[in-house]
Amino acid sequence: MRFQIAFITLIALTGCSKTRIKHNPLGRERTLVSVDSILLTQDQYDTLSYIGYIQKFTDNNLFYTDLYFVDDFNYDDYNAIVQMGEEVVYEDEEIKRTRFEIEKVGQYFDLTGFKTITIYNANNQMLTTGYLSHIEYIEDMIENSFVAVFEVEESNISGYQFCVGNSSEVLVEIDFSPFDDERLESSLIDFLAVIPDRIWSIHHYQFNDHEIYSTVSADTTAYIVETKDNMHTTLYRSSSSAVIDRLTVISKKKDRREILLVTCGVPETDMMWSSLLIFNGTKYELSRSHRILNK
Repeated sequence: MRFQIAFITLIALTGCSKTRIKHNPLGRERTLVSVDSILLTQDQYDTLSYIGYIQKFTDNNLFYTDLYFVDDFNYDDYNAIVQMGEEVVYEDEEIKRTRFEIEKVGQYFDLTGFKTITIYNANNQMLTTGYLSHIEYIEDMIENSFVAVFEVEESNISGYQFCVGNSSEVLVEIDFSPFDDERLESSLIDFLAVIPDRIWSIHHYQFNDHEIYSTVSADTTAYIVETKDNMHTTLYRSSSSAVIDRLTVISKKKDRREILLVTCGVPETDMMWSSLLIFNGTKYELSRSHRILNK
């Protein structure tokens, strides 16, 4: 089925965060586990922070973000988890959403960093705080996915873009905005030695007046290039066929460089996912399940 193919591909691209929690075999009698117990059992909660894109449901004031299974989850049990839904909370011609209580299915998911989140806009301005409410399964015309759902202190916010969970640090505000520049585009084509006819997309972002980040998706490779003082530096190169559709800079730094959040897709398909990129001292690499160490 389409959602199974998309889900397996996404797991291969982004990975899952490790945890010692063991899920109960679905064929045995299960006992409900409290939310606090689940969060405490997932022993990385105090050391890992979550960063990911955030969205708002159109029919209520709740927000949601991507959710991943625990590292030792048996994917043969995927359909059995889907059947554990409590109730359909929304349905139209294109979308169906089913609610799951955390006490019932939370042990199967990586919930580290989800107890409390802070929501920011693209300029890293804090907008509001959210609290983990429940899990939903979203079925739409492209693919199906589990998401973590949050109640927020202020729901009438605009420009929201990403959330940070399990972090006492308030992000430093930045200036960050997209722009067009045909001359820069030509320069990057020469720098990367890509064939113009095979380019899927090029996007430029001005960062704090002195740096430019560009995403170049060409043929089977996606790049992130920094331009500073008219010099280009390749920061990231995808290891598989991908198009980068959106880039967000997180002012929190690892190895002296900001964290990057991107939306990606497979060329000429509807398959989309997001990735968190961490600088390792030489280049950016994918984090596991959008988690970073709080150190």
